Amino acid sequence: MKNNDSVRQQLQAEYEREEELLRTLLQRGAELEKVTNEKKSNAKERNRLKRRYTSLRKYRLWAFTWLERKVSSVIRTSKGRIQSFLLSTSHKAVLEQNKKLSEENTRLKKETVSLHQQLRNEKKQAGTTIMDWQNMNQEQLENSLQKTKEDGHMLDYLQDLIMKRSVHDKNYRSALKYASLLYSDDSLAAKHKVYQTLLEGLKIEEVPEILIRSKSDQKDDTVSLQKIASFSTSLTLQSRIRQLEAFRPEWELDDKTTAYTFIDELEVRRPWVSEEHFSHTTIPEKEGTVIKPVYGAGSRGVYIVFAFDRIQDVKRSRMLSSWDAFIASMREDLALGLVSDDQWLAEELLYENNETQTPARDIKFYCFYGKVGLILEIRRFPKVEYCWWTADGERVHTGKYEEKLFEGEGVSQDQVDLAAFISSEIPTPFIRIDFLKTEEGLVFGEFAAKPGKYDEFDQQTDCQLGNEFLEAQGRLLTDLIQGKSFSHFKASLEHVGRNEQLNV
Repeated sequence: MKNNDSVRQQLQAEYEREEELLRTLLQRGAELEKVTNEKKSNAKERNRLKRRYTSLRKYRLWAFTWLERKVSSVIRTSKGRIQSFLLSTSHKAVLEQNKKLSEENTRLKKETVSLHQQLRNEKKQAGTTIMDWQNMNQEQLENSLQKTKEDGHMLDYLQDLIMKRSVHDKNYRSALKYASLLYSDDSLAAKHKVYQTLLEGLKIEEVPEILIRSKSDQKDDTVSLQKIASFSTSLTLQSRIRQLEAFRPEWELDDKTTAYTFIDELEVRRPWVSEEHFSHTTIPEKEGTVIKPVYGAGSRGVYIVFAFDRIQDVKRSRMLSSWDAFIASMREDLALGLVSDDQWLAEELLYENNETQTPARDIKFYCFYGKVGLILEIRRFPKVEYCWWTADGERVHTGKYEEKLFEGEGVSQDQVDLAAFISSEIPTPFIRIDFLKTEEGLVFGEFAAKPGKYDEFDQQTDCQLGNEFLEAQGRLLTDLIQGKSFSHFKASLEHVGRNEQLNV
């Protein structure tokens, strides 16, 4: 352990020395540029003095020829007076016209000043909404948006806000791109340091091509793009891909029947589940069951029936005291859109502690094609609490559920390996695999192709999971090219009659 600490300290010291050298390099480069600019400035000053000296010589020559020029001036003046006398009449007319033009010019200047002031006032008034929005807390912002909706001005407000953000973002990107151009011809170390700093302020779609441009075939000639990977962006793009084509392997497993068929193919333990689906009015009245929507995620529409007078609404963290209240709550789920389809199934209620009948806690594995990237442990009783883990068994913060964290118990390496194995049998770069933790071990719960509120991870976690996603895509593509068949996944689709969509 001490040796590892010593190595980490040495690496940290080397990293700090490298950072200091890079900063020194940039400073020296700036000083060199300053000296170069001063040299150019001095050369300009010498040229200016030289031109002045030449001008003085010409002035002296001009002074010596004064008498000759004086005589010539008298002659020209006499001619001018004669011409002025001949043109005196037309000259008065021109003066009168100039006077009128001057008055018109003065009037137009006053109107221009007035219009500029009016424009500034309008801009200030239009910008008030944005300034107010920037200074609002969450509650004030929500109240303001609610009032905007009630006034019927939401579309105008959003269009104005989007336009102002577009202008701001365009200027922002232009400034950062120009900063990158300033260092495009600097040394590799200095350029990479500046580019890496720029990447911290850019979204993936904002990265200018010059930052990843290579002038050679060397791999280290381009700057690392590790920091711009995004889990949120990857999942959003997956949703768009799903809109463009009907078949997505991970979404096939969103159906509970297909999911259980696949899990049975892998011989992984799962709870018993009703063979038929029910509407909310035909749910069988049975204690010791869990009622779930056939299509759903994020605990929406999930109920735990301990007894007829004790039914847990998991999503709302409330206890219902009657079967009628339970049916009413399901009807509310459908009306609010929390559950999209009136199809439900019943499954076995599993306990973390059979003697005390404490419901099993959830263990959710964020899996990236054969690898576990993150683990979420949820304890729902006596209140809902969360604990995040790495695959190595270290507690971490992710930016989600910060006010509801607890010190969980974690999982074993065998359980991590089980989740990784299951994900390696699914031809998709990401899927979340949910289990229930019971006295007998983990029992499969469900798959989630798109975890709820995946955009709420902090930047570090979003970036980390984003890189896991990209690496998983690479591994999956390699296996597909090498002919991996995914036989268990295909068999589960064949069993439910959906193999006609499979194309892997």
